[in-house]
Amino acid sequence: MGFVFILLIVIVVSFLILRNICLNTAEKQTTRLELYLVGMITWVFLLGVAAWCFMPLYLIYALLAMGSFGALSPLMFIVVATGLVFRFNETLDSAIVLHFLRASALFHPMRPHTMHVQEELEKKKIRDIHRETSDKPFPTAGKRKRLLTEKEIQQYRREITAAKERPTRSRRLDEEIALLKSGSTVNISDPWKVYTFDHKFHDLYPEMSELHINPGTRILRWRLNLPGASENALQDPIYVYQFKQDLYHLLQVLNTDSWLGWYSEFFDRFVAVCYGIESDSFGQVQMYAFLKIDIARLQLSQREGRFINAADLHKISELTFNNGKPLPGEFL
Repeated sequence: MGFVFILLIVIVVSFLILRNICLNTAEKQTTRLELYLVGMITWVFLLGVAAWCFMPLYLIYALLAMGSFGALSPLMFIVVATGLVFRFNETLDSAIVLHFLRASALFHPMRPHTMHVQEELEKKKIRDIHRETSDKPFPTAGKRKRLLTEKEIQQYRREITAAKERPTRSRRLDEEIALLKSGSTVNISDPWKVYTFDHKFHDLYPEMSELHINPGTRILRWRLNLPGASENALQDPIYVYQFKQDLYHLLQVLNTDSWLGWYSEFFDRFVAVCYGIESDSFGQVQMYAFLKIDIARLQLSQREGRFINAADLHKISELTFNNGKPLPGEFL
């Protein structure tokens, strides 16, 4: 009985060691000493498994032919232990370990073959789609065809996505700059919408409209629609604090946006009028202005990268907020 128990320990320990080596061995040059040690552990495991398989035959022979009832206990232990071993999760890796043993038993370099399940599923999906949509055989890379280098792959990716890259400037920039230099107010709403169609640095970018630059007053003015800013919502102090924080973050992002940087010599201040959408008693949608902010870019530049409490926004800007009620016309 003691021999059977020791044999079980030897098999389990050697299997766990080989499993750990198999799952963690990378593609690398293996030293002779490592090959020798792994090979010895492999042969200990193989001999242990062979003895474990032979042992029940010997015990059955001793029980039936020789009448040795002492063989009954180790025989039952072998049956129970074998059943328990196959219930452990580590046994699920037996196929990988057995594949690994063919190389390690001959003291060959260890190169475990691993399979990335997600990659294989993607390959199968691609092949299935090709088979359903084409009569031609699935294309394969020939042995003589040179594989692309990482640099070439990056170059092809840049060429494919070149059309989708963010525009660095307005397409009418030269015309707009000429108008600004002559002192005329310029409407950059359309170029801004084109710019933010696919590229935006802030969630409120698409909500901006009516962007005008007045070189005389050196102001960039726009309207900002705040989704969810109903008259009831504006009575909630938490909502008001949150939208002020978002507004300040938007101003900081605009102050550093390289697309607007082309016009930076013509404005020193941001002026934004915030609107909300409310349904009237007839169910018609109407917009009403509830906040106006006038802030110098210098104030934003001095606080760039720093947190500011939204409750203090009025200290660095001219903030007009009518407690959620529509602003009088003189403030617009």
